[in-house]
Formats: sequence, C-alpha cells, structure tokens
Amino acid sequence: MIIPSFDSAGKNFEHWWSISGEWVELPNQRRGGESGVLRAIDDQGKTLYIKRQEKHIYRDFFHPFGQATIIREYKAYCALSKAQINIPQVVYCGVSGDKAILVTEALQDFIELDSWLTLQRQQQYLPETTDIVLTKTAQMLARLHKNRLQHGSLYGKHIFVKTVNKDGQLIVETALLDLEKVKGRLTAKEAALHDIPKIKRHSLLNQQEWQYFIKEYEQAFASKLPQLY
Repeated sequence: MIIPSFDSAGKNFEHWWSISGEWVELPNQRRGGESGVLRAIDDQGKTLYIKRQEKHIYRDFFHPFGQATIIREYKAYCALSKAQINIPQVVYCGVSGDKAILVTEALQDFIELDSWLTLQRQQQYLPETTDIVLTKTAQMLARLHKNRLQHGSLYGKHIFVKTVNKDGQLIVETALLDLEKVKGRLTAKEAALHDIPKIKRHSLLNQQEWQYFIKEYEQAFASKLPQLY
C-alpha cells in the first residue's frame, strides 16, 4: 500500500475540507478543539471517510507546544503499512493553520469482528471457520506487536474481517481501524501485554475462542506470554 505524502503546505487542503457528506461521528469537543468524521462518495463511487479537526492537538515530550492529532494518526498509518498490516487506504492528509484533515477509503466488504462473531452464531457456521478467522487475526496482531507497535484501543469493534468462499476454499482477510492511539513501544512484549488483554475484555470472544486465539497468537508471536491467561 502506498501512503500519499503529508500535505504540510495545505496545497490541496481546501478541496478536501469543502467536501460535504453525512456525519457518522458528529463534531465533538476534545483536546481543546473539535473533531468529527464525515462519510462521502467520490467521483468513482468509492466511499470515503473524512476526519476533520480544528484546534485538536496533543502534547508529548517531542511536541511540548502541541501538534495536530491527525499528524500522529497519519504516522500510524505509515507505520502499519510498512509493517504490512491491512488498513484503510489513505487518500489525503494535510493541515492548514489550526485545521487538519485525514481522508481514507472504506474497507470494502469487511465487517467488525464482533459483528462477524454474532452472524457466525446466528447462522451456525462451522467452528472451523471461526478458527481460521481467529488464526488470521492472531497472526496480524503478532506482526503488529513484533514491529513494536501498540494499537492502544484494541477492541473487537476495531478489528475487521472479510471472508470469501472461493472454489470451496475459505479466503480470510483481516484489518485494523481506529489508529489514533497507535504508538511505538520499546519492546514487542510491552505492546502485546498492553493490547491483547483488551480483546478479552472488549470483544465477543467466548472462553473457548479466547483460549484458541491466545494459543495461535503465542505461536505467531514466537513466545509464551503466561500473563495473558
């Protein structure tokens, strides 16, 4: 995946800022500013999500005077793309004065892991299907953490899956969304121990599924993590 360059000069900013659409996340006041997300359709019929922020900043050791939150999220998209984690395609990201914007394409035919599990139980799919999805999810997250990247908000609703039956073979893809809190950690283990317990607390995995997921995660991570049991 190719991530477009960050538009720090605001060259194409007004074009993207002027696009109208349906609010899927109404503008709310946080971090001393405003942030909201629009859904729009481009000229090719693709669904876009447009995050618009104004005076929405964060501060850390490297940015004591503050930096637009969207810049941190853009860097997270770049880092996950480099780690070969499936994420939405970035179309545009830029700043202009106190305003910042991030435009991404919708993931086609993906649904939240929690929604997928609900459908799985309602339609009584084979348990082997769930195993394949959990294995793919575990492998994706192990790759994330082995790159010393921490998602920071790893709930079932932020893990997306797509399943396709092609010529009798199940094809499974996984992806991650909501990258606003992604950050690097000193070690892969630190990233893992922060993220993985959140799945147990904030997903619809039952105990049997959780045990299977942890086994697959440890195998992909190539290390035992008894703290997760």
